[in-house]
Amino acid sequence: MKKTLLVALMLGATASANIAMAADVTPEQSRQMMIDFFQAKNPNIAIDGYINGAYIYSEDKMAQWEAAEEFPPYLDAIDAGEALYNADKAVYEKCFGDDVTKIRAKYPYFDEATQKVVTLEGDINKCRADAGLAAYKDAEKGKGDIAKVSGYLAYNARGQKINVKIESEGARKAFEAGQDFYIKPIGQLNLSCAKCHTYQAGKKARSNLLSPAVGHTSHFPVFRAGAQALTTLHNRYVGCNKNMRANPAKPQSDTYKNLEFFEAYLSNGLEINGPGYRE
Repeated sequence: MKKTLLVALMLGATASANIAMAADVTPEQSRQMMIDFFQAKNPNIAIDGYINGAYIYSEDKMAQWEAAEEFPPYLDAIDAGEALYNADKAVYEKCFGDDVTKIRAKYPYFDEATQKVVTLEGDINKCRADAGLAAYKDAEKGKGDIAKVSGYLAYNARGQKINVKIESEGARKAFEAGQDFYIKPIGQLNLSCAKCHTYQAGKKARSNLLSPAVGHTSHFPVFRAGAQALTTLHNRYVGCNKNMRANPAKPQSDTYKNLEFFEAYLSNGLEINGPGYRE
């Protein structure tokens, strides 16, 4: 029997309950339980709005974000990503096809041949390696070319829907591995992703509002004001784990790929709207 946070949520369990409710549920049941939990918690917030992250919880923060979006600070990074993509365009087209608007929406997905989750950033570097080109680094705080290329592709995919498929036992196991990491307390502070981004979503950690898990993957990579650079999703996972005082995994590790797969599946049906701007 599979332990799951999501059944505990539906039964009204608290964050301190060790999430020990045993249940055998499908990924789709888990996704719907999470959606139902957030809708019950905040009935006035439409699920489609969750692509805007923590800003959905504050009219003031939303207004500030909308003002920033009038002259987005990430446009230079998108232009840089386009230049990088075009510099090796023939290589990328061999891997991804010639329509840049169709690339981002394919990811993440489960590869039956390798029995692993495949991510956009991982495939960008695989494409480069297969062509004999140097891989991009997912640099600290996201200050790397991988985030720029990913941001360019995300920008061109805006409005398309997240549609992660789980059609095999291997894909289900990857989802469950991501879910297990999401609910498991780690680090010196004994925190889990769930404690912040499910139970406490909308509340403050220091001066920042905590974002909800649903919609997390829709707006990455994000331009973080503090870093003044685009940051990949996996780089943000690293930062969050460090904040938990836990030893982080590496970007594009199976741990983070499975976590992305889990979170992306939760967000099925939501629009891609990356890159996003965040404080």
